Amino acid sequence: MQKTCPQCTVAFTIFPEDQTFYQTMNVPEPMMCPYCRRQRRQLYRNFFNLYHRKCDMTGKQIISMYDTDAPFPVYDMYEWWTDKWDPLKYGQDIDWNISVFDQLKKLSSNVPRPSIMNVQTENTDYCNMAAKSQNCYLVFGCVGNEDCCYGHIVWQSKNCFDCLYVYKCEQCYECVDCVQCYNLKFSTSCDNCSDSEFLIDCAGSRNCFGCVGLKNKEYHIFNQPYSKETYGQEIARLKQEHPDIKTFAQQKIQELQNKEIVKYYHGFNCEDVTGDYLYNCKNTQDSYDLKNCENVRYSATLDAFTNCYDCNFATPPAEWCYNCVTVQGYQLIGCHLVQNSSELSYCDQCYNSKNLFGCIGLKNKQYCIFNKQYSKEEYESLLPRLIESMKSTNDWGEFFPSDLSPFAYNETIAHKYFPLTKEETETRGWRWKEIDEHKAYNGPKYLIPENISDVTDEICKQILTCEVTGRPYKIIPQELKFYREHKLAIPRLCFDARHNARMQLRNPRHLWNRTCNKCTTSIQTSYSPDRTEQVYCEKCYLEAVY
Repeated sequence: MQKTCPQCTVAFTIFPEDQTFYQTMNVPEPMMCPYCRRQRRQLYRNFFNLYHRKCDMTGKQIISMYDTDAPFPVYDMYEWWTDKWDPLKYGQDIDWNISVFDQLKKLSSNVPRPSIMNVQTENTDYCNMAAKSQNCYLVFGCVGNEDCCYGHIVWQSKNCFDCLYVYKCEQCYECVDCVQCYNLKFSTSCDNCSDSEFLIDCAGSRNCFGCVGLKNKEYHIFNQPYSKETYGQEIARLKQEHPDIKTFAQQKIQELQNKEIVKYYHGFNCEDVTGDYLYNCKNTQDSYDLKNCENVRYSATLDAFTNCYDCNFATPPAEWCYNCVTVQGYQLIGCHLVQNSSELSYCDQCYNSKNLFGCIGLKNKQYCIFNKQYSKEEYESLLPRLIESMKSTNDWGEFFPSDLSPFAYNETIAHKYFPLTKEETETRGWRWKEIDEHKAYNGPKYLIPENISDVTDEICKQILTCEVTGRPYKIIPQELKFYREHKLAIPRLCFDARHNARMQLRNPRHLWNRTCNKCTTSIQTSYSPDRTEQVYCEKCYLEAVY
């Protein structure tokens, strides 16, 4: 079935498998296309912007993802998890004369939120959306990590700095989309590689420099083999002859990339998939950055999800979820930040609960609507009426509307994946925030030494200025120690500029219809038709490179 998205006017298809899923979940077919649905969900996620403000419970100064203009009270994260306050106190009766979303907007403005969303963490107060991690700093989407700094979606990794979408990695620096790698630097889309620099699309390789597309190789420089004895000597010679070795290496590997044979998606051990960066997945369509997922569509950044559509940013496990952000559980519809729960609809920041509708901030509860407690019989009688009410306004199955998000568009991750100007944002009716760029005078400019051996501990007391944005940034002792151990130069860009540069190294979350450059089989790929690489189907790719 073909439909037209009311937001972007692009035609999209509802497949028979989709219809079966929607019928099973008792939701109507979506009105918007998958891309606009993803953008709408991402309007609720501020990863990177942290603010100084006061806790509305204690009055103490805190770090928060919510600025002082948040429409609800904000509690220090540690206070929010205590029993010092009761979210049921904010319960409200159902008003059958106004929409569910309007009632949720009223509830949302009253219920306190935690300043940042970190659980089971230690010494990670300057991270957001972190879990089971310790000694991490400015890692957003930080799961199961130790001693990591400056990253986004870094999972189960240790001693990794300036990384984006890395998984089970250690001692890595400036890596993007790398899985199970060790001591890897300035590399992209690598699997099981170690002790190497400037690699792209390599797997099972070690002691390599400036290589593209290598599989199970060792002692290669710019895809040429060397003996073990001469490999180190040649690397030393190159670094001596080219003081700006990073620029030199990137130019050389660009030449190799232009001739590279690539698989139509990044990932491995998958069956019947479309999308990109997929690992151990089956029957997964138009999805990105998924691991161990089955029967998932139109989703991104998940681990171990089954029978789920339109979900983002979540760790395992989850089953039969639809239109959700950061959820864990069973039978969840239109939820945000719901963990270890089942049979919830339109709930926000609820934990260890069951049978809730339109609730915010509840923990260990059951049979509640808009934060008001009901009996089992009352709940089961009211729920169908609420669903019918939402169906009558075409809201049932849709994610929360944009005006319920506490964030301006350019505060959210949506702005990273769907960049808009201020004018474009406001034309769509979304808020834009004039973010303080902190360009005030910070004292005399500090000249960063070129060689890390010349950098003293004094640099940790200085305020540095980003060469791209002009924003101030600092070097922390943990970071300086890492640079010294790995003989790395001090970065001259702030974290945000470095992150934006890494984002440009990834394929877009968009699929083009192409044909395999070898056998002409039809494929869907994130490599646009104007790219220079030779894009192969999986069968032809495996025959060509192994």
